Amino acid sequence: MPTATQYFGVAITNLGPLTTTYTAPSSCLTATTDHIQYVISGSLEYVIGSPKCTADSLGKCVPSGSVLDSMVAERFGRQSGQGFQPYYSPGVYCPHGWTTAAVLAHGQKTDSEERSGFFTATARGNWSLPQGMRPDDEWLNILEPSETLAYCCPSGWTGIMGGNCRTSIEPFESSEFTNACYEDSPGNDIVTVHTVEGESWTDSKGLISAMPETGTWPQTTRPFTNAWTQETAVVVARNLPAIPLVFKASDVEAAENDTKDGEDKGDSKGESEGADKNDAASSLPKMLGLAPVAALVVGVLTGAGLLMPW
Repeated sequence: MPTATQYFGVAITNLGPLTTTYTAPSSCLTATTDHIQYVISGSLEYVIGSPKCTADSLGKCVPSGSVLDSMVAERFGRQSGQGFQPYYSPGVYCPHGWTTAAVLAHGQKTDSEERSGFFTATARGNWSLPQGMRPDDEWLNILEPSETLAYCCPSGWTGIMGGNCRTSIEPFESSEFTNACYEDSPGNDIVTVHTVEGESWTDSKGLISAMPETGTWPQTTRPFTNAWTQETAVVVARNLPAIPLVFKASDVEAAENDTKDGEDKGDSKGESEGADKNDAASSLPKMLGLAPVAALVVGVLTGAGLLMPW
């Protein structure tokens, strides 16, 4: 697992291993009334509001959900400064019903990277102004050279660069949602910096950094259309955090050996059962269908359903 416990003020926390397939209650992926966000239609990465000011509990919907709930309650929002980045390590299995949305690793050549999924996306925005640090820049300074990061999202959902998974539910104008959370902030919680961890930042415009705030920021729930009148451009979406798995080749090899041992036991119980397990074991990871990554990374991930939805 990474040795870093913080980077650029972001708390880096290992939530423990995911070396077996985690199965959440089925309602976690079928519900339509919790973890709601308002997003731009056709561009799920752009969030413009939420119907309430409190975060819904993750509970059993993700591994270590209660721990994440506590972290969110303690550090969530701009009042916590740069926030936190959890991960699971060694992590080699996406939860049941989830699949690989993106992969990131250091390349074999100096200063090169291997990436797929949403990590290949080009950042959009007003480049005349300083930007926040992209998650891939953050992770490349967290990962050890021998480690790979894979983000998991529910199958059919859209993986977002910031580490979220979203799916559109319905147009806002035809939904039962009407309100949004409004927060009054002092406006002095963001500064521009030009060095990160003692080194000059590559962009001459600098980098946005969030400062911790100790004051109380008034929050109210008011009609969403008070601030946004283009209802037809908005959809109601569900959002869940992506599951970040960090692993080494040795972690995958260990999981492969465990799977092989299980298959051998299955063979002794009956030819049919053993054949079914062999079929599952031969399935290639979903990540191979994404943008190409280096053979080094791909070779690590051709094990028995590793990083696959089950």
